[in-house]
Amino acid sequence: MNKSRVDPDPTTDRYAAPVDALVGSGAWRWLLGGGLVLTLLYVVIPYGHLASAIYVVTTALAAFAVLVAVRRRRRLFCPPAWLLIAGALGLAAGGHVVWFWLDLRGLEPFPSLADAFYLAVYPLFMAALWKLGHRSGRDRGDGALSDALIVGVAAAVPGWALLIAPYLQDPDLTLAQLLVSTAYPVADLILLPLILRLIFLHRARATAHLFLLVGMLAYLAADMLYAHGNSAGWYGPGGITDGLWLVAYVLIVAAVWHPSASIEPRSHVPIAELSIQRLVVLGAAAMLAPAVILMTAGVDVEVVRVAAIGSILLFLLVIHRMAGLMHETQRQADELKRLSRTDPLTGAANRRHFDDELEREMSRALRSGSPLSLAFMDLDYFKRFNDTYGHATGDAMLEEMVGVWRSVLRQSDLLARIGGEEFVVVLPDTGMDEARQVVERMRKRTPRGQTCSAGIAKFRPSDTAEAFVARADLAMYAAKRGGRDRVVLADEDGEPAKQLPGRSRYH
Repeated sequence: MNKSRVDPDPTTDRYAAPVDALVGSGAWRWLLGGGLVLTLLYVVIPYGHLASAIYVVTTALAAFAVLVAVRRRRRLFCPPAWLLIAGALGLAAGGHVVWFWLDLRGLEPFPSLADAFYLAVYPLFMAALWKLGHRSGRDRGDGALSDALIVGVAAAVPGWALLIAPYLQDPDLTLAQLLVSTAYPVADLILLPLILRLIFLHRARATAHLFLLVGMLAYLAADMLYAHGNSAGWYGPGGITDGLWLVAYVLIVAAVWHPSASIEPRSHVPIAELSIQRLVVLGAAAMLAPAVILMTAGVDVEVVRVAAIGSILLFLLVIHRMAGLMHETQRQADELKRLSRTDPLTGAANRRHFDDELEREMSRALRSGSPLSLAFMDLDYFKRFNDTYGHATGDAMLEEMVGVWRSVLRQSDLLARIGGEEFVVVLPDTGMDEARQVVERMRKRTPRGQTCSAGIAKFRPSDTAEAFVARADLAMYAAKRGGRDRVVLADEDGEPAKQLPGRSRYH
């Protein structure tokens, strides 16, 4: 797990240690317990000046507690997101001050300054959730976002029917009142996919992230209850709906102060994986819009239209999600195919790939009559190199050597590792003289002072793959016997015909 930021500068470090000590001592439990006690007190006492003061103070303290954690905790995942959350809570506290002041004086202007504060909360929450999801979901395709959008669009249909349509059908609302009334549920419906995205990404594995997600869901539930209660006429201040907002604030404070808030959450579900639980959620979401159509058909034409549009969007999103899964599955299949054909250490072709390509090139040479050469190359005294410098250095040398040798070869040539320090090179459309020049350049560029011996054979129409390789192997052993660090060509009869000496470190 990573730190989300570097250690603070010396001017703030003296403050950071005591705060970290508080985190380690379980201060989050006191903050959570104290906040829930204040919430319960607000709900049970009669609504009035004292209840209003408790509400405002609790919200302001929540904003302050989050801000202190951001400024003073030495380790905190994605501090900018938490700073946005602290700002959102501060705006909510400002809105509560204005709203309670107006309400306790019997004033009911709508819209009011309180609405400006409340609506400004949503962009900050959205930005914070996006940052958290962007950080923890990076380096992966964002299937979680696609799934969250599917559920979000599905929720928008009943959201429209229950929370937005009643305001649109109210002839007594002015344009400003209509815009503000509908802005709240619209903002909630935008917020929902961002919350679901984090749920799908994290599966709430860390306690801090669980607190945050449950807190955001509580905030969303309070918003929706308020919108429905306000339009239906049953909402009143001082009840459970207002208490849910306080619960949300308290859970957010517990999240930022919990020790696990320093953990960077990782996505536990690859884009190509769809769990049974998530399939159930997506299936239920896809059926939500048609269900609304069935229930409202012949009653409210406007709702039916919105539900139909929602259904179309849902199916488009499902298709997009399936396309993403197919693309990722194909990418993984291509990667597996590449890994099955590649030596994991050096990146050269492995024995299986070499066998397939050699058969293919031999068949092509038979059909076209074009020359085909094969070089068998073996490092000299590689065991001594490993014993002297260690196997890790030997592995690094092999990896470096393959990179250097590949720079000598053409794209149509194939370099394969078939043993510990044994390599073969397939050279299509290449005669013996040209092959010798290529292998000489490779031999001279072997890194770290190492040398190698090589044997080259030319393909004959009567050759099997085994015989072709055996002739090159025989020539390579002739190079070993001849003093190493040299190239030997096999003649047409299979015997080594010509030795090309090089410089040997050991002879």
